[in-house]
This record gives sequence, structure tokens and C-alpha cells, in this order.
Amino acid sequence: MSPIAVPEIPHPGRVTELRALWVSRFDWTEQSARPADPTRLDEIVERSAAAGFNALLFQVRAVADAYYASPLEPWAARVSGRGLGRAPDPFWDPLAYLVEKAHAAGLQVHAWLNVYPVAEGRDRCLENPDWRVEPMPLFYRLAIAHGVTFNRVNGLQWDDRGEVVCASYRYASPASSVFEEHFLAVAADVASRYAVDGLHLDHVRYAARRASCDPVSLRRYYGLPADAPLPPCRLDTTYGDWQRGLISATVRRVYQEVARPHALWLSAAVWPVHKRFPELDRFGPSSQGFHDYYQDSKAWMQGGYMDALMPMIYPAVYNCPDDSFWNREVWRLLVADFQATAGQGLIVPGIGAGYCTFDEIADRIDMARQLGVAGHALFSYRGLAARGYLKELAAGPYATPAVAPALPWR
Repeated sequence: MSPIAVPEIPHPGRVTELRALWVSRFDWTEQSARPADPTRLDEIVERSAAAGFNALLFQVRAVADAYYASPLEPWAARVSGRGLGRAPDPFWDPLAYLVEKAHAAGLQVHAWLNVYPVAEGRDRCLENPDWRVEPMPLFYRLAIAHGVTFNRVNGLQWDDRGEVVCASYRYASPASSVFEEHFLAVAADVASRYAVDGLHLDHVRYAARRASCDPVSLRRYYGLPADAPLPPCRLDTTYGDWQRGLISATVRRVYQEVARPHALWLSAAVWPVHKRFPELDRFGPSSQGFHDYYQDSKAWMQGGYMDALMPMIYPAVYNCPDDSFWNREVWRLLVADFQATAGQGLIVPGIGAGYCTFDEIADRIDMARQLGVAGHALFSYRGLAARGYLKELAAGPYATPAVAPALPWR
């Protein structure tokens, strides 16, 4: 049965458009031993509201740690500046603080949760979380539940050479029921204890195309007991479909068991190319969420268990002028591709903040409006503030105030 559409009450002098801003942990905390300062959040709220935004995507979970007072995961080291698991002193709760300030300023708050990362990556691949902190880090919960093979935690994602994948992060295996139940509990805890307006999922994908060969996945796929010898890892179509199904099943549970009962938005930052299509060929190669990361984000929308997709259509490194694959025309093509299959869901395309001219941002906002999507999301606060683009938004594309769209099926 299709949900009944409820017409929105018009707001004189305003438009309906989601103007979302990603606020990452790096935007308001320091890597050093300096504790996080609440006045940084005051500044973010004040300047974001003045710029014309109406929603903040506020990061509260990065590597199975917490930027709020969690009973399930340890305090992130960046909050207190004193290490993992150490509460801020004097005590304050960043999420509760931000929600109060943002709501007073007319901004929604969506709690941004990194899903599968459980430990740092890149140059910290050999650094494991401190096992002595409370609550016990998820990294060790997975080790206890699934075992360790030659110093490799079985419940993490492994590649086809039998090595733990370490890219931006080290990731939990989507085949781990221990992980899934833990993450559902974390999401439910945030939804029940904080007056957030939504949950925003990030890194809800595999780390790479070959990050699929961990013992938990292989034994579950073949229906083998936990002590059975490992079968070969064959990265064929059937196995790929199974992996996508694992991720989609977890997203569905978050929607049905947490977001919907609490009347919250569920959104996700997703890979910018779902699947390649012919119009992209003249711009060069690109990776694909569906094939390379086992993320079937369109299925979440079509299945009715995702409210809004926010494809991250921006580069990791910005050229000046922008002559990369991620140019204006590619941005338009990708947004149109997501919009064509959105159904009742909302498409809120991502726009980067790192362009050397504001016109790159303004043009993408104009294209979003022409394509009829529900709004757009900018990544992230620090980049906009550093380049003076917050004032440009207020004077230009955001000069007319906007209210966030309602979700008629809520």
C-alpha cells in the first residue's frame, strides 16, 4: 500500500529545499591534546544559520567511537584530547549541546554515523584501539566473537590474499551478526536519547571490490561452522549479489527498527556513481558503488527503506580550474541518473566546498533546482568557512530562506 501524500503548508516568502551541511569531526575538534571547545559548535551553528542552511549532518561516530555520551562505545579521543575512552573534563555532551543550539537557530540535526569502520587506516594500520577502555571497543568485540588468525581479526574485511584491508579505515565484515546487532543498538540509542531529526549513514559499503574474503563471510556464505577450513574466495556475480544483500539488509533494519519507529529521516552518503552509463564514457573511467563497493543504494530507495540519498559528487583533490572527471556536466548527469529512479525518495546531491571559485558551487545549486531534486548537501563546514563561501551563499543562492521538505510518508 502506497503512503498517502500530505500537501505541505506553504511558508510565505520561503521555498522548500533541503540545504544540508556536513559537519565532520575535523571541523570542530583538534588532532592535538587540546580538548574540543563548545564555542566552536556555537560558531558553526551561528554561521550556518546565517548562511541559509536548514540542516546539519553532524558526525557523532567515526571508527566505532562516540562524539557524545554513549553507553555502548568509548569516547572519541578528539573530544577530551586525552585519549580514547576519556570523557571531557569538565563534562559536556557535544551532541546534546549541538541539538539544543541548532534547534534554537532553526536548524535540523541529523546524526552522522560511519557504519563499518572500526579502526584507523592509512598510516595507522598497525595501531589498534586501546583495549583497556570502557565500553570495550568494537574491534575487540569482533575479535572475541569471531577469533583471530595470525593477528588478523576474523570479523574484519579481508582481501583475496588473506590480509585485513586497510584503506581509509579498517572495516567490520558485513557478514558479522555481532557487528550488525551492535550497530543497530548504537543507532537506536542515539534515536531514543537525543532529539535528532534524522540518522545519516556513511561508509555503508565495502572498503574495496576485493575486500570480501574474511572468514566470517566465507563460512556464512557456504553455510559452514565457525571452525571449518576456509573455502576459496571466488569473487563472482553470485557472491557479489550476496554481499550487496548483506549491506541492504542492515540498512533495511536501521530504517524499520530505528528510523521509522522514531519518526526520523534516514539518509545516506553514497558513492557518486551507482553504475556507469554510456554518457559518462567520454569523461574517462570511474569506480562504481554497485560493482566496486557492493553498495546498491538505488535498491534502498526502490525498496522503500531509505528516505534520502546524498551521492558524494565531488573530488578528493580540487583542480583550479576544475578539469577533473567531476566537472559540472558529470555532476548533472549523475544527479539526473539518481533522480530518475528515486521513486518517492529524495535525492540530495553532494557538492564539494574546495573549489577555487564560488561559481562552481552556485552553478551546481542551480542545476539541482533545474533538475527538481529535493535540495543539496555541501561538504563540509570548514572548507566553506575558510574560503568565505558562507557569506557568498547568504548573498546569492540562499538569499531567500528555505524550509526543509517534509516526508509525507512519516
